[in-house]
Amino acid sequence: MLTTGNAAANNMKNTRKIIVIEDDRDISELIAYNLRQQGYFCEQVFSGLDAVDELKRKPFEIIILDLMLPGIDGFDICRELKSEGDNPRRFIIVVSARNSAEDKVYANMLGANMYLTKPFKVAQLIEAVDEIDGLLDKEYLVKSR
Repeated sequence: MLTTGNAAANNMKNTRKIIVIEDDRDISELIAYNLRQQGYFCEQVFSGLDAVDELKRKPFEIIILDLMLPGIDGFDICRELKSEGDNPRRFIIVVSARNSAEDKVYANMLGANMYLTKPFKVAQLIEAVDEIDGLLDKEYLVKSR
């Protein structure tokens, strides 16, 4: 199931496409609500299978991803995104109860840019999204000699 929010639609910060992939509906709603309060627009999916379908249909720039999902887990979603080729304009923030160093390193190897362990402070997540938003606003030019 996919939900979109427009609680802050008239006060949008930008048109950044954010998807929250989290099977715990309370956590998903908490994240989405707070992002919307900050002026972001986000979509929500609640399973790995729905996430894969939605990620194929739309180019999200910020992906907030739980690892333990029904159907397809977050590691497999990261692997799938990475197999499509590295996209420097797409950022993955993992939010997971899995807190081992191995999980964090593995998620990073698969393409995750940031890893927050549950329980996390919503302010931490908003700060991370704002930081990524700022990076996405910048254009980087690399010149070869």
